[in-house]
Amino acid sequence: MKASIVSILALLCLVLGGMSREGLAEQPTRTGFESGGNASGEITPFEGVKGLECPSDYQKGQFLPNPYKNEKPLFRIDSTNVDQYTARLSPGQVARLKKNTNYYMNIYPTHRNMEFSEKFYLATEKSMKSAHLDEKNILQGFQGGIPFPVPKNGVEAMWNVKRPYMADDAYNHECRRVVSPSGKIKKTMRKDLVFTCDERRLNTVLPNPDGISYKIKALYTYPADEKGTTFLTFGYIDDNRLEDAWLYLPTLRRVRRAPTLIGGGQMDGESTMDDLAFEFRGPINDWNWKLLGKKEMYIPMNNYDMWQVGAPDQEECLPGDINPAGARYELRRVWAVEGTPKEGLNHPYGKRVGYYDEDMWRAAAGDRYDVRGNLWRMLEFYNGYDYCQKQMLQYAAIYLNLESGRYELSGGCRTEETITGVYDTGLSEDEFTVQSLREFGR
Repeated sequence: MKASIVSILALLCLVLGGMSREGLAEQPTRTGFESGGNASGEITPFEGVKGLECPSDYQKGQFLPNPYKNEKPLFRIDSTNVDQYTARLSPGQVARLKKNTNYYMNIYPTHRNMEFSEKFYLATEKSMKSAHLDEKNILQGFQGGIPFPVPKNGVEAMWNVKRPYMADDAYNHECRRVVSPSGKIKKTMRKDLVFTCDERRLNTVLPNPDGISYKIKALYTYPADEKGTTFLTFGYIDDNRLEDAWLYLPTLRRVRRAPTLIGGGQMDGESTMDDLAFEFRGPINDWNWKLLGKKEMYIPMNNYDMWQVGAPDQEECLPGDINPAGARYELRRVWAVEGTPKEGLNHPYGKRVGYYDEDMWRAAAGDRYDVRGNLWRMLEFYNGYDYCQKQMLQYAAIYLNLESGRYELSGGCRTEETITGVYDTGLSEDEFTVQSLREFGR
C-alpha cells in the first residue's frame, strides 16, 4: 500500500509539476513533497534538520540563532537588473522593485530544512488516504497534517492554505504598522492566543459539539488609548458559517458582540479580511480556483536575522517600503494558485494569485488585482523554521499598495522581552470564553 501511494504521488508530481520537474526520480518526503533539487543545483535536495542544533538553554519563544549567519548573498536583485530575473519573480515582486529603487532582494543559498513532529507526519499520511472534497467542495476526511500534499486542482490547494498546522495552541507578540507614502507610521501592538479545536489538534482530543475550528484572543497593549482592548473570535469548521466575534472595551468595562468582517472587508491598512493570517481565510466557494502548477521563485525564507532588538520604527519602516537589509531570499519551488471572484461576490479584488512554498504549504507571496484587472497590491511573508519547536514561524508579512506606496507591516518592534511563536503551551479552553475577556483585558 505504501509503495502504491508513493508511486501515485510521483506520478502526480510529474503531471502537475509544471515548470519544475527536476529531481522527481527521488522518493518524496514524508509529507509527499519532492525531495530532489533542480537541474542547476540552485535548489538543493531536502536536507532536513541536519546541522541544526537546538541551544541547550533554549526556552520556547526565544529568537533562535541564525544557523546560516556566516553565509553571504549570492547576488542582489534590484531596480537595475530586475528584468533579468522576471521568470523567477512574481509580477508583484517585479513591480515593487521597479517602483521603489531603494528596495532590493539579497539572494542566499537555499536550505530546505523543514521537519515536523512524528504526529504531524502520521496525521498527514492518514489524510493522504482519506481527505477528499464533497460535491460542494468542502473538505471531508481530514485527519490533520496536510490534506493534499500534491493537489489535483485549485480547490484542494486552497484547503491546504485554509488548514495550516497551528499546534494545539499558540501564543505570540504581534506588532502591526501602517505606513503612509511619506513614512508616517500608525502602530499597534498586541498579544495573541490561539486555540485549535478541529482535526489539526494532534496532542489532545477535545469534545467539539459546536464544530469550532479555532479560537483567537487578542489583547492590545499599545497605543495607550487602545491598551486593554480585547477581541475574541471563533472560527467554524463549517466553511459557510461566519466567524463570531466579541469585543471588550476597558473604557466601558463591557463585553459586546463585534461585527463580523469577512471577505473584502478592510480596516485601516492594505489587507482585506480574507488576506490576513495565512494569505486566505475566506469561504472557499466565494472564488473560482485554478491551479497554475509549480514554478521556481525567489521568496523570503529562513529570516532569522530580519529584526534587531531596539531598532526604531523609522529604521524598519521606510517611506514606500520596509528596510530590506535583514530580509533573506532563497530560490525555492512554489505552488501557484489563481482565484477569481464568483458572480455576485462583492470584493475589491478582480483576481488574486498566491504562491506557496512546496515544503510546508505556507504562503510566500501574493499578487492582488483590482476589478479593472490592474495589479494593485503585492504580499510577501517572511518565514523561517523553528528547529527547536519544529514549527514554521512568520517573522513578518507585508501588504504593499503598488499604486500609492502605502503599506501594512506585521512584524518587527523587537525588544529583549519580545517572543516569537510559542506552540503547545497547554492553554486551557477556559481562557477562550466570552466571560474571560474582561479579566484578560485588565
